[in-house]
Amino acid sequence: MKLFRKFFIYVYIFIIFILSTIPPSISKKIQLNELDKLIHFFEYLILGLIFNFTFKKNITKFHFSIIFVPIIDEFIIQRYSGRNVDIFDFMFDIFGLIVGICFR
Repeated sequence: MKLFRKFFIYVYIFIIFILSTIPPSISKKIQLNELDKLIHFFEYLILGLIFNFTFKKNITKFHFSIIFVPIIDEFIIQRYSGRNVDIFDFMFDIFGLIVGICFR
């Protein structure tokens, strides 16, 4: 069961990274206006919850490592999708992650 949970968190992170490669030509067709901040928040809230569920016994050991996911995500957005990095998107990523991890 624990192996499945670890697999699930890695698959979810992989999905986040895949979504980050969507080019601007496609992402601009989807009119989100300011909803994208909520999407960032809930995307990382879910990651925080999955993280919390997966590493509930050793969670303090992994707090530092999970913070790299939104950093890598924003790098992928800038480098591979051609979209601009938005500091507010990053802040909502971190905020969602913190809320998800703190939710018990």
